[in-house]
Amino acid sequence: MITAQQTLSYNDVLSCLRTAPETDEFGFTRRVASDQTWGRWEERLLVGDHYRLANIKAELTDTVRFQFVDEHMLHSLNICAALDGNIALHLPGSGLSAGLQTRRHHAVHSCEPAYTLTIPGMVNVLHLSIDCDYYTGLLCDQERWMAQLKERLLNKEQVLQGDAELKLEMAQVIQQLCNNPLRGTLGKLMTEAKILELVALQLTQFANSVTPHTTPRTPVLRPADRDTFHALRDYLDIHFASDLSLRSLSRTFGLNEFKLKKGFKELFQTTVFDHIHRRRMEHARYLLADQKMYVHQVANLVGYKNANHFSTAFKRTFGVKPTSLG
Repeated sequence: MITAQQTLSYNDVLSCLRTAPETDEFGFTRRVASDQTWGRWEERLLVGDHYRLANIKAELTDTVRFQFVDEHMLHSLNICAALDGNIALHLPGSGLSAGLQTRRHHAVHSCEPAYTLTIPGMVNVLHLSIDCDYYTGLLCDQERWMAQLKERLLNKEQVLQGDAELKLEMAQVIQQLCNNPLRGTLGKLMTEAKILELVALQLTQFANSVTPHTTPRTPVLRPADRDTFHALRDYLDIHFASDLSLRSLSRTFGLNEFKLKKGFKELFQTTVFDHIHRRRMEHARYLLADQKMYVHQVANLVGYKNANHFSTAFKRTFGVKPTSLG
């Protein structure tokens, strides 16, 4: 759980943003609040006939809870993806809370306009808001789970779907959405096509998660154990670049090594070290592509003493050399 040290309303942020927003090279309206006591906030916004696409990057001096009031929440399905960093959503009326770790995504429909986002330090998040009428028109009544989702949206019920892994295909579509070089009618067509592709990829992933390919196992973890393993994952998401061992993690979280390995794999469907490796590679890709850092700098920052070993691991993970992103 993310504990906030400071609370700001979004109006506080708006008052710090540039009064004359600029349009960037990809057609987004861009506004920045920098040199604030609480840190830096950058948002890019693109509005279409039935969607609003926002890319928010925050670099904060502390964990901050941002309070929003947005009437669009009542009439939209919201796809959120944490591209880098962690973020937590809370709906005060219903009490619903949902956190996203790096490279995770979910879909939310809220029955209330007020919500809070808690951000611990740094985050790069995509928020795609799609009109419910348009979104439900995309859903197929022949698929039972999809028909149920459609019915809930039409009945204006609260929906939280996901906390799923942001796979490479979705990440690439998001990258293309945020960096569409086309303008005018062609640019609009490209954006709408990529939004449909993103929706299709997310729905496919959700469908796979609700379709039983095998007989589900009976959970063996107690609620207290689950809390411990979530705390462990939070710890790994922060300290992934450190020299971690099962022995040190076992001592820190009061688990024997066997239970630590088995429980983590059971809950998150990945091993401790595969999770660490994925976090290192994802953060490395962000530093290379977005921050334009050198390979040897990135290798050191994500815990590699040898840049060649890092380059090999990066290519094995993403299929491209890290130098191709610079």
